[in-house]
Amino acid sequence: ASRRDIDFSAFEFDPAHQAPACAFCRSVMAIEQPHDPIEAARAYVPFLVERDVATSAARTWLRTRSWFAPATLHDEAVLESLTPVWWAAWVVDARAEVAWTADSDHGARRSTWAPHAGEVALTFDRIVVPASRGLSAGEAAQLVPFYDLARAAAVAGSEVQVESFDAQRSAARAIVHAAITDRARTAVEASIPGHRFRNVRVACLVERLTTDRIALPAWVLVYRFRGAAYRAIVHGERPHVVIGRAPVDWAKVGRIAAVILAIAAAIAAIVLAR
Repeated sequence: ASRRDIDFSAFEFDPAHQAPACAFCRSVMAIEQPHDPIEAARAYVPFLVERDVATSAARTWLRTRSWFAPATLHDEAVLESLTPVWWAAWVVDARAEVAWTADSDHGARRSTWAPHAGEVALTFDRIVVPASRGLSAGEAAQLVPFYDLARAAAVAGSEVQVESFDAQRSAARAIVHAAITDRARTAVEASIPGHRFRNVRVACLVERLTTDRIALPAWVLVYRFRGAAYRAIVHGERPHVVIGRAPVDWAKVGRIAAVILAIAAAIAAIVLAR
């Protein structure tokens, strides 16, 4: 029967079954639940950095913050927690036919730009696509280049507590395809004639795609400075790779701004005096 043939006024919600029930015969209407599972990692990269090494790396990072950080940051910062995490990512291999369009200076003649287009077959190996719930996209992108994926081992039972993926399977496809498109946009630049180009656009027809779900190691540090909490992340394989936020000494920023304004005013006075 079509939707218009059903008298929905004859149905009421049955709280016992959490579903609509017929008001006359009390039969319960079955509701189909879409099955779109959350991905789970099948492999992980083991930690190489021990806790004491990660703590030392974090302390060194605090000591070497930019000139704009408070001078007492290293001495006053209190490390509240240092937690090992395996954050989630996809590792993608793909082959795609890529159609591209762009403007370049090749053949422009009297004009600055000339349109160009082409097609190229590209192969993508070991693209790491972050899918973390706890790390931002920017944080993950800074950590990715320093991982040795050749060290990955299969996840067995509960020996490794890994992070759940941040997207369901249907959403994951779109995220992976977007990553391939971004990589293709950079790769086709070698095919664009000329020395300068702009407005590069690509369309990818993926012909082969394989993905592995992997968990990557990192130490997440929470520290407190003068009542405010901040976070930093120490790479799980390379302790010299530390990223995070640090407080800013706005008094220093103000002094630099005052000096710049004074120099600008002096230059302007000299120019006007001529």
